[in-house]
Amino acid sequence: MEYVYLTQDIKERIDRYLERFPVKEQAVIQSLHLIYSKYRDITLEHMQELSDYLQVPLAHIEGIVSFYDMFRVKRNARHHIRVCKNLPCHIMGCKKLLELFEKLTGEKANEESKNGRFYIETVECIGSCSIAPAFMIDDDLYDGTKINEGKLNEILSKYT
Repeated sequence: MEYVYLTQDIKERIDRYLERFPVKEQAVIQSLHLIYSKYRDITLEHMQELSDYLQVPLAHIEGIVSFYDMFRVKRNARHHIRVCKNLPCHIMGCKKLLELFEKLTGEKANEESKNGRFYIETVECIGSCSIAPAFMIDDDLYDGTKINEGKLNEILSKYT
């Protein structure tokens, strides 16, 4: 099969994972991270190529992609904002932070982007309770403890 999305570099890195793992299914998450870092989403076409390359059932890959918040299936904006809503972040004000994001971007959380610049998503946990309410923009983690409208606007201006 000729691969459109699995570039030579990605296939070489996947092959290195396969050398480390005795079962091919164990290389799926790392392989998805490679694809996600290159394309910023995981489409059905990406999953089909990975399934073929690893000889792992497509349903197994789809199950992983749908389970983890870190993978977006549909890219509809240039930048992905994730606001943690787990208990520590909730207690520390994630709702106010989310409202600021919605106000400053003109987007609503968990809805398709209108302007194509930002997609805001609430997620269950990003593993940064010490800086609650934590948030991420693309792969950048931010401390939300002292965020106000001016600081958040300054952060958002970095993402054009």
